[in-house]
Amino acid sequence: MPNPLPQNNADLLKQNKTLILEYEGEDDQSFFVSCPGAERLAVPKNYSVPKPFRDRPPQPLTPAFYLLALAFLGLAPAGLGTLVLAPLAALWALVVLITRPLTRGDTLRVMVVWGIAALLLGIAIPMSRPFLALLS
Repeated sequence: MPNPLPQNNADLLKQNKTLILEYEGEDDQSFFVSCPGAERLAVPKNYSVPKPFRDRPPQPLTPAFYLLALAFLGLAPAGLGTLVLAPLAALWALVVLITRPLTRGDTLRVMVVWGIAALLLGIAIPMSRPFLALLS
């Protein structure tokens, strides 16, 4: 009596036979291969492609943090850039606080934006006062 056909690939491996896959065709999602004495296998085409990370939704306070970074750089020319950009960042944070439902973390970030904007303005106003006195 001949050996029964293997039921799956594990049975083929247990028999210590050399497995040679034969290409039988493909469709949009799979390649079809077979092994002598076994049934046809469907191998997905995107088998080795890792799943991408989920895209993070845009954060509402990102522009405010960019404005704060530019306000910090605005300290260099006598604090004049900070006098313009720090209030804009605080205003952006206020608009986000009023118009959107925020999580507790986002509300804390609004407070951080206001605190940093106030600190930068506290540094910029004394720095820019002598410069503005020269202009007037």
